[in-house]
Parts: sequence; C-alpha cells; structure tokens
Amino acid sequence: MENKLICGDKFIYGDDTILLPISLNLPSKINFEGDTFVINTFLHVSLVCIEKIIEKYNVSLLDFENKIINDFCEFIQKNEIKKVNYTNDFKIAFKRDKKTIVVMCDVPNLNKFFDLINKKYGLNIEYPPLHVTLYTLPGKLGIFLTNSDDIQKLTKSIPNPLNQTL
Repeated sequence: MENKLICGDKFIYGDDTILLPISLNLPSKINFEGDTFVINTFLHVSLVCIEKIIEKYNVSLLDFENKIINDFCEFIQKNEIKKVNYTNDFKIAFKRDKKTIVVMCDVPNLNKFFDLINKKYGLNIEYPPLHVTLYTLPGKLGIFLTNSDDIQKLTKSIPNPLNQTL
C-alpha cells in the first residue's frame, strides 16, 4: 500500500499503520557486531498498527480501519501527538534474515488514544512499545515490533551504537 497523508497532512498512513514522521541527523552507515547497517530510508514512529490490532484481537467490526483513522484524527484535535521523547534504550531486532537497530521512545498522549479506542470498541489493546527503526541491513525492511512479546522475543538491548545522544 502506498503512504498517504492523513489528519490534515500531519501524519502518514502506510502499511496499515498510522505513522509519525521524524527527522534525525544520523550517519548514513554504521558498523555493529560485524554487520554494516544503513540508515532507514523513512524514519518514523509507528503509532497505531491497525492491521496488527485486527489480527491480534480478532476485530471483525466493519470498516474498523477507517474508524480508527477517523478516531485518531479527531483525537489529535484536542490532544497533541507530535513530540517524541527518545530513551537511551537501544535494541537490535532479529527476524529471519533481517536485523535492525532501534531506539525506544515515548510519544506523550498516545496512551490516552489507546484508552479511548479500548473503551469505545470494548478492546484491551496493549500500549505499543514505541520505537524508531534507525538502521537496517542493506536492502532489508524493518521488523514490526507491536507488543511486549515482540520486544522480548525479537530484540536484545545494546549499548548506544551512535556516539551521540538523540
């Protein structure tokens, strides 16, 4: 699916996910544990992974995707979601032939959105482990990390590989 702008062009919807684009000044390549990683071509925070929610929580509500997008766009009218607070918690993620380097982060107010949709749709969606995929192996895509199980099973903590603070 092609990325499209939503919510007055403030957010992007792509890969069935509401995304917050970000800008960081990072080296284009880094070496870590014997691998050369390249900067992710589209730096963003995956805020709401709608398809993963539908799959994990067996949501059968008609037009759930559009309902969540509309709910999100209404929510941000009164609740600012644009600031990204980076932690110093870097991880390397592994899945099949992919490896990525991510930094964990927090986006204030996003948990309130999940509280709202949980209540509105009778769900119990876990607040997602917010992160930015900084680097991937050349020619490879990122790895979806949508809940605490993914973080536990697919990642390990690493020291900051950048020689700079985000």
